[in-house]
This record gives sequence, structure tokens and C-alpha cells, in this order.
Amino acid sequence: MLIPNLADVKHILNGHYVANIILCLLFPLTKGIRGACQLIYPNGTECGFDSREHEILIFLAVVIIWKNRKATNWLHYLANVFLFTKVASTFLFLRADPLVGTVYVLLSIVVTVLFPEPAYKGPEKVVYFQGDALIKELESPRKTYWVIQFYTTWSPECRHVTPVFAELSEKFTLPNLKFGKLDVGKFPKEAERFRINTHPSSRQLPTMSVFGPDGVEQRRRPLISKNGRAIPFVFSAENCIFDFDLNNLYQLCRKNLKNKPSEETQLKEEKKEQ
Repeated sequence: MLIPNLADVKHILNGHYVANIILCLLFPLTKGIRGACQLIYPNGTECGFDSREHEILIFLAVVIIWKNRKATNWLHYLANVFLFTKVASTFLFLRADPLVGTVYVLLSIVVTVLFPEPAYKGPEKVVYFQGDALIKELESPRKTYWVIQFYTTWSPECRHVTPVFAELSEKFTLPNLKFGKLDVGKFPKEAERFRINTHPSSRQLPTMSVFGPDGVEQRRRPLISKNGRAIPFVFSAENCIFDFDLNNLYQLCRKNLKNKPSEETQLKEEKKEQ
């Protein structure tokens, strides 16, 4: 969901979000408040927004709304707001005064270096696979369904899906329904094995797949069209639950657990066979 609850608000109480919120508000504050405007801008600069600046701000709002149609959660939404607002603010500052605009650009760079977007550190029930460990697990005789996220550490889209995948793992994990991740940027051979395009312009990052107990892939998102292009998919929690049929898969796995013979019963049967 794009609306955070009170427990999630703590995620923005750090340098990255506070600094970027300030950067996004700098232009309207410095140009809209007369005292700040007269102090920062050269003499003769008209305080308040002119018609051109109004047009740019309206265009910025439209771009943010359009781009955030594919936001996976509210943190992803904020990241898009920060990006496009800072781009628009750079243009507006340079238009008002080149020196002030240059200072704003340098300040944005400093904030990006000193306060990078924090990695997700919330609860999760995810197994992290290294090298060929995933394919070995899928080929093992254990009767387990696996929901796998193929990702890279440098992809912003993968970072934004991390809290969604963690939430799903917390909600649906069972002894025979597990969640795992594989860094296909670190292990390119595994990217080839699972047909994941890791090029920086690829739209296959992240890719999420469900593998059955036989190790065969049952579902994948994003899908690949006949011409080899990835069909865009929004990895929100609601979309993932619906497209991967996680509710029914969870019920199926629970039913299988109830029908599974206990270890004691299995030992007795093995002794009889001997």
C-alpha cells in the first residue's frame, strides 16, 4: 500500500529522507518567502512564482503522478518524488540565478554521497542462495514450493521490491513453502541458467518465480513477450499475491502438511519394510 502506517513512519526518520525532503522544499521556501528570497537571490529578483514557474511545478506534479502508477510501496513513491522534484528544482534554481542553482546541484551531490538510501532492515523469512545452491535445492527430493526473487544490488527497482518480498515471506512461509533470493548480478552463470537479463537497461530486474516441488518453474513475473521484451509488472504486495496465487498456494501447502505422515509413523513404516 502507498499509505504508511504509524509503525512504518520510523523508516523515514533518518538522514536520507530528512535531507531529501529539505532539498525538495528549498525552492518553494526560498522563492515564496519574501525575506528568504531577498536574502538569497540577487537584487531585482521577483519573489513568488511567475507564470513559467507555475507551469513547471504543475508539470512536475503530473510527472510524479504518472511515474508513481508503478510504485510498489510508499518508500518507492517517495524515491520517485525526490528524484523528479530535485531535477525540477535544479532547473528552477538555475533559471532564477545560475550561482544559486550551482550551489543547489553541489548540495544535492553531497546529500547523495553522505546519505544514500538506506537498505531494508525489517523482519523477513528469506533464504539467500549463493552460486549454484538454488538449482541444487530445486533438484533435491524435498517436497517444497519455492518463491524466488532474482535481483541485483545495484538495481533501484530491486531495492524497492525488498520490503514487499520480506512482507510476503513473513505472511506465507511454511515448512513446505519457502522464500529465497539469488543475486544474479553477483552470479552471472545463474542468471543465464534461469534466463534473467541483467543488463542495466533490462526490465527483468527484479524477476520473481514460483517453483514447484519437482523443481519446475510454475509462474514468473515479469512475463517475456514473443519478441523477447519483458512485460512491465508492478511488484506490489497485492499484485504478487494475486498473480502468484499465494493464498491458494498457502492453503495447499498447509493441507499437505496436515496429510504428511509424522516422523514416528515414517520410522515405523521403514522398520516394517526392513
